[in-house]
Amino acid sequence: MKRLLLVNFFLFSLTIGLGQNINDNKVSFGYIQLPLIIIDDAYNNYEVRVSHTYRAANEDSLILFQARQDAAMQLFERNRVRYQQSRDSLQRVYLIQLATWEKQVNAGAVTGTGQPLPKPNPPLFPEPPMYPNVKQPRLHTDYADATVQNSVKIEGFEQGTGEVILSVDIQPMRNIRIIEKKKGTGASTKYQYTCEYMLPIEIKIETPTQGILVQKVVLDGIRTYKMKEHKSRYDHELYMLDQGDQFFLDLERYARQQAIKEANNYVNDQVGYVTRKRNTEIYSVKKFKNYEYSDVTNAYSATVQALNLIKNDRDCSGAQEKLEAAVALWNEIMLESNTYDNKARINDKITAMIQCNIAEIQLWQTKFSEANTLLNLVINAGVMKAKSHAKKMKPFYENREKRWNVNF
Repeated sequence: MKRLLLVNFFLFSLTIGLGQNINDNKVSFGYIQLPLIIIDDAYNNYEVRVSHTYRAANEDSLILFQARQDAAMQLFERNRVRYQQSRDSLQRVYLIQLATWEKQVNAGAVTGTGQPLPKPNPPLFPEPPMYPNVKQPRLHTDYADATVQNSVKIEGFEQGTGEVILSVDIQPMRNIRIIEKKKGTGASTKYQYTCEYMLPIEIKIETPTQGILVQKVVLDGIRTYKMKEHKSRYDHELYMLDQGDQFFLDLERYARQQAIKEANNYVNDQVGYVTRKRNTEIYSVKKFKNYEYSDVTNAYSATVQALNLIKNDRDCSGAQEKLEAAVALWNEIMLESNTYDNKARINDKITAMIQCNIAEIQLWQTKFSEANTLLNLVINAGVMKAKSHAKKMKPFYENREKRWNVNF
């Protein structure tokens, strides 16, 4: 058993040692994300038009409130009349009893034992009806057009009038539900609360020549809002009793901010030219045996310089010369690749990492087929770090190719 553990430890140490020859360089650079739907090149301006469906919901709530209040008042009035009639009837009977009693007393009548005649007891009157207390509806607060217009923008276009129309419909928040979760035991017991809600936004994008390009209700799923934690359920009830109105105002404010932010992301994902940040890894070699890796360092530096030019053009044209030069440097190094000898200067691990670097460059050269082939080679080669990297890159590469094919 001891020998087996020692062997496993030796193999693990050897793997770690072999893995130490790779530098995982975290690289960030800007790029322009291409749209999935193209707006006609003739248009440079867009206009944001805001509609407020929640106002109609407010009106519906007020109409329903008035109907409930009217119904409650009608019921109250009927009950009040019934109550008054019953009270008057009982009062009449009682007054007749009092009149008879008073006449008998005035005539000197007494009980059989010679005691004064007892005064009749008053009747038990029914409880009067309660005045109706119909709860006022909680109305949506107004949301300024300017707030939406300043928050939802089509990147790559200027805000103006008369060309591209971006319609944003703010719908009412609904399906509000507070969920309680008990955590801990004894004195450490806590009650955690989250509020579920829905706040959809309808987006429509149209141009004079293309008609409607996008029309979709986004954010129509359930969202959550973290609430205050309490040590007792009744503390929560007290909180809602005292701060309920403010809580719902805060919830609405948060929900709208999140909804508008996500609506903006959706709009630009569809039709915008957004400058995004690409975070990836470009690999180089630390030190391995007594080999010289200045050529790898030079290729790495050339690659980073080239990638930093990507953001300047939608088609990356300004970076192509530098990208081609960087690939040439990597290809020169790859002439020494020997995946069968772990002790080789460019062994299987370094080869796989260089192939990952080349694939990243080819992506921005729009050589999508070549980049995909390299990623598949890396995945099939089985070098774990490179394999993991290649698998992680696949979705981004596919998305980039899809957008490129739409635009060029």
